[in-house]
Amino acid sequence: MKISTFELSKAVKSLEEALALTKESRLQDVEVQKALRDACLQRFEYSIELCWKTSMKILGSSTQAAKPAIREMARNNLIADPELWLSFIDSRNETSHAYDEDIAAKVFQNVQKFLPEALALIQNLGKI
Repeated sequence: MKISTFELSKAVKSLEEALALTKESRLQDVEVQKALRDACLQRFEYSIELCWKTSMKILGSSTQAAKPAIREMARNNLIADPELWLSFIDSRNETSHAYDEDIAAKVFQNVQKFLPEALALIQNLGKI
């Protein structure tokens, strides 16, 4: 049975839409920009989780932790830069355990790097 990437694709698409809105909102109120940024962070959190969990299902792996999963994804040529992906996991951990304005701003920069990587992963998963 082939495992679907539909839910992963939906999650990443929602992140893509939120990121596009943040770019369009540059001239809006600062509070609107913060709310949109926070929406991106939330969507990033569930997208990164779905990336590694879906990858492990498709690979038939029993790995149940993010960082070993990232290494396994790299070994299977699903991702090109495991260090970058490990930084995504670190960013996800930073935002999910405490809210701090400086951390949110820093993580948001990493979220923007995540989108093209997630889209490439979905393409690679489709080849399996």
